[in-house]
Amino acid sequence: MSNIVLYHGEPYQREKAVDKTIKKWREELSNPELYRFEGSQLEPEKLEQLLSGSSLFSKTKIIHVSQAEELTGEEAFPEIIESHSFETEALLFESDSLKKSTALYKAIANKGETKKFSEPTGRNFPKYVSKIMADHDVQLTSDAKRWIIQIMEQDLLRVEREAEKLSLYREEGEVTLEEVKKVVWTKGKDKMFDFFDALFTRERESREAIKLLEDMLDEDVDASKIFFMLAKEVRRLIKIGSLADEGCSNKEISDKTGIYNWLVKKKRGQLNNFEMTELEDLLHQLHRQDLRFKQGKTDLEDALFRIVYQTYPAKK
Repeated sequence: MSNIVLYHGEPYQREKAVDKTIKKWREELSNPELYRFEGSQLEPEKLEQLLSGSSLFSKTKIIHVSQAEELTGEEAFPEIIESHSFETEALLFESDSLKKSTALYKAIANKGETKKFSEPTGRNFPKYVSKIMADHDVQLTSDAKRWIIQIMEQDLLRVEREAEKLSLYREEGEVTLEEVKKVVWTKGKDKMFDFFDALFTRERESREAIKLLEDMLDEDVDASKIFFMLAKEVRRLIKIGSLADEGCSNKEISDKTGIYNWLVKKKRGQLNNFEMTELEDLLHQLHRQDLRFKQGKTDLEDALFRIVYQTYPAKK
């Protein structure tokens, strides 16, 4: 491994890579001193001093710079990197998003290594959840794991935080869905999936969907979040329905869309409650309400209640 590295992209994987790299450098370098800076705190003169000066305590150094995109005097840093040999020092940059076109990125890539970590997808997020839970010795029942996958919004750092809490909750055995809901703080977002279920399951009363919507808004869940998640849910149903009409199996639909197989099965059950034209009309209604909101003719809370009330009269 090179002694100068840039990690950028998704924060959970980046954080793990940083820890692993620093650990490796500690083993390779002789008793190194570790310096940590945020990009906005590190001046070129300070970096030059650290790389050129000696220490009373160690002949080697590890310098970790987070938020590298916030470095000031950026034009000087590439020159420092290019001119230094990095025989007894290791320099690690970390960034949410450092553009490849910048002189700093090019200098690091030319002298050392860069690695970008991609955001998880619907296809690989369950594997990440399983690994993070296993790393913290947390065992979940199948329905608890499904709920976690739904509610975490593909946020790996949040999954790890909740795994840490769950590891303290129970030392052995599986954690049930009921127990998970007691531990994991959702700020009302857990009700969003119950809201969708109530809205798209005809056996339920309209009052249930309205009550869940009221609860979410009372708990300060952003109305725009609910609105656009609802639009996404309708598009998902239409997509699954279209593929089902083509004769695709649940697994084939899952492979084509990246939607979990068990969720495809659930959505196909909901599709039995609607004609495709009803879902298309609902999507058009969402588009119209979005346009009215952008024109200042309505607010999204009112729009959401209108959509719920208008969805139920069409029920058979």
